[in-house]
Amino acid sequence: MEKIRIEIFRYEKEGSTCCRCGDSTEVVRKVINELKLNGIDIELNEIILGEDKISISNTIRINGKDIMDILGEKAKILTPCPSCSDLIGRKTNCNSFIYKGKIYDSLPEAMLKEAIHRSNVPE
Repeated sequence: MEKIRIEIFRYEKEGSTCCRCGDSTEVVRKVINELKLNGIDIELNEIILGEDKISISNTIRINGKDIMDILGEKAKILTPCPSCSDLIGRKTNCNSFIYKGKIYDSLPEAMLKEAIHRSNVPE
């Protein structure tokens, strides 16, 4: 198996991030630690975004491909994010995840594991 590269894009202001991006980041770190314990070569790149890029906040890519595309889910949706709104001082939306027909504000662990598996299975 080749090295797995995971990127997480999240908005950050003065060292603080929103709750949903923080929760997604925790899931990514947890899964990466589990995989590393099993001898899998994996790399994490956390990309911090400014307010002008908030529309791509809470995005996960595996080997350069969006997690939603890997799983064949519908296009991303933007939903109101009170936490980001508090950080920037106005109402705003950020990415949510669609997994098995349900909408999640933060990345479900099972979704990440399935996407990693699918992205590393030879076609």
